[in-house]
Amino acid sequence: MRVRIQYGVELEEVPETVSNLIEEEAGLLSWCSHTIGEVCSALVQEEPNIKFALNKMDKVRQKLGSLDARLIDMEALLQGYDAASNPPKPQQPPPVSPPAPEAAVPVTQSPTSDRIDPETGAYNYERPYAAPEEPEE
Repeated sequence: MRVRIQYGVELEEVPETVSNLIEEEAGLLSWCSHTIGEVCSALVQEEPNIKFALNKMDKVRQKLGSLDARLIDMEALLQGYDAASNPPKPQQPPPVSPPAPEAAVPVTQSPTSDRIDPETGAYNYERPYAAPEEPEE
């Protein structure tokens, strides 16, 4: 069962900490390489030891899966470090082009309403009526 262990380090210590964690996994790669060599030797014997080879191959696969999971964790740590160290620059709003000259098309005014506030242009949604009452039975 995999569990997640968390601890804090200073931001500038992240690359070195990740490097140390990856170095720990390098020994696992060496073990896998050595074990694969043993499997190859066991298979070229006059009497190949198939059960030994299958057992060792399964262990190598498990170790490589564990290594892959650890490298995924290290990749995520470095991506987080990169994002924290190099925040994206705020985007500049596009330049505003000057308004186009008004066309010589006659403008028709929309009907005005006493519900539109002339200062803000907001519509007044207050109801001009009272809700009807339910008839008594």
